[in-house]
Amino acid sequence: MNPAQFVPYALSAIGLGASASGLQMHLWEHGEPAAGLFPFIAALLLIFTSLLCTAQSVPADEPVELPRILAYCAALAFFCTMLEMLGFAVATFLFLVGVLRFVEKLRWLAAGLLATGVAVSTWILFEVLLSVPLPHGIWRL
Repeated sequence: MNPAQFVPYALSAIGLGASASGLQMHLWEHGEPAAGLFPFIAALLLIFTSLLCTAQSVPADEPVELPRILAYCAALAFFCTMLEMLGFAVATFLFLVGVLRFVEKLRWLAAGLLATGVAVSTWILFEVLLSVPLPHGIWRL
């Protein structure tokens, strides 16, 4: 098994861990979505899409961009460790700006605008419209 064939299984394992974390935070409380619902659904989506990728045949000589994979892993590790301290909106913004600018090589303006749009719209969707409590961080954002 080459690294390109291994990645979907590794992502599935990460998804299993994330889904367990979502379950620990509770999915539903007092008749409404709780803090663990979004991470749980995202983890299930990661597992599903990763397992779909295993169905595709990957040539044995398929190159693996290891620095890019490691950059994504580092960005995700940053996001996970900073989520409680910085809050959902700020951590999401920084994660997306970092990935879009340094990994995907978008211009600063494009990365900033896209990251702002995603962070604000997901915060509005979950915190405001669905009343799902998200981490607010030290600035209470």
